[in-house]
Amino acid sequence: MVSSGDRSAQGASRSGAPPRPRSGSGTLRRVGKRCLIWVLARLMRLLQVGARMALRDERRPEHLDLDLLRARTDELNEAAEGYFVDYPDPEFLLDKPFAEAEEFPRRLFDLGVLFHALRLSPDVVVLELGAGSCWVSHFLNRYGCKTISVDVSETALGLGRKLFERDALTRWDVEPEFLTYDGHRLPLPDGGCDRIVINDAFHHIPNPQELLNEMARVLRDGGIVAMSEPGAGHWRSEDSLREVETTGVLENEIILAELDAMARRAGFTEVSLVPLSLEGAREVPIADLGTVREIESQLAGWQPFGRGARYIILHKGLWVQDVRRARELDAQIEIVEPSTWKAGEALRVAAGEGVPVRLRVTNRSDSRWLAGAAEEPGWTRLGVHLYPAPELAAGGGGGAGEAEPLDFDWFRASLAEGDVPPGAVVRLDVELPAVAEPGRYRLVFDLVAEQCFWFAQRGSPTLEVDLEVENR
Repeated sequence: MVSSGDRSAQGASRSGAPPRPRSGSGTLRRVGKRCLIWVLARLMRLLQVGARMALRDERRPEHLDLDLLRARTDELNEAAEGYFVDYPDPEFLLDKPFAEAEEFPRRLFDLGVLFHALRLSPDVVVLELGAGSCWVSHFLNRYGCKTISVDVSETALGLGRKLFERDALTRWDVEPEFLTYDGHRLPLPDGGCDRIVINDAFHHIPNPQELLNEMARVLRDGGIVAMSEPGAGHWRSEDSLREVETTGVLENEIILAELDAMARRAGFTEVSLVPLSLEGAREVPIADLGTVREIESQLAGWQPFGRGARYIILHKGLWVQDVRRARELDAQIEIVEPSTWKAGEALRVAAGEGVPVRLRVTNRSDSRWLAGAAEEPGWTRLGVHLYPAPELAAGGGGGAGEAEPLDFDWFRASLAEGDVPPGAVVRLDVELPAVAEPGRYRLVFDLVAEQCFWFAQRGSPTLEVDLEVENR
């Protein structure tokens, strides 16, 4: 079937007259759009370069000299305790972030960025440094993390414990801790935590290099620090000046280049900034999506990264995601004993006898398989499903996946004593259960992250092998 537009073009060709050119307005609009996009892209590039230059030009005020602040560490820590002792409305602190009507969206946004950057899972041990009334720790406790709330103020931690105690849903089974420290040394052993979260508190620390050294010490290899801190010039805002004058607390200035250098001296391998801004978020009408107006709307809300709230991430070594966070998994399962067995053949065994098999399992994923105890989600083990042979299943034909299993949880075996990193190879000697009834069966080998999922559900290949059970 030919459309009316096609008929018109065909008619013009038959008459010998050349097709009439279409109006150039559409072409001009497209060219104009491309030019505008190019100009906007160049403008964005210039703004980004300007932002980087502005960050490099940040200067530390004389009265916030780091050597001067470090000498006043004990004095400023006492001021922090006094802040909480003299706070006029402790209930306000206990009800954060809900008590902060205007700041409530920002508080949740901050937590979302920090928790995402920390790559959290419920069993992670999280140190909150400068915990204050511990409301961030309480969020993490409800999620299932073991929290260690640390602050120089004993009064603040007393409020935090009260917050935990008055919530009937607090997870006391994960053993939350509330620890004061002297402002110099964190009360944890080397490698005592998996993650560190700091929410609007690092700029109150007078001895940042000393605390960064301590954070690197107590953090395990592969650990992450995530902090949310105010942007450049915070120390001279009206609120900050008022706080310093009335309470004596420190309102320090965080210089990103300076922080990067101090963190690397402490042993962190990477320091990064998450380029997000709640103030920069703009609503874009659906009708404008894919148009120049969308670019204009986004550009209108653009701010140089780091000028508002800053989300700073510190890495100690390489973080490798564990099996619980993996989206795709790839486990190669191979039979190496009996050595005479070949792919496509059936394993043969007498009825009532176990099936000895030696397996080689290779982690071809980008995630770490977890060792652990049976009650811990994510414990990774070998599993085997028992099916009837495909030709004996109802309907016949097809693979084992189309049949009803005789025993889906037929066999389990631990992989290793420790975690299995990407690229590692595990060798297993197992004896599969005896089958009493002679006949032909299908075994499906897979891995399972206990209480989470089977690897096959995430795209990992299984190993299917027929089992021939013979009469004695």
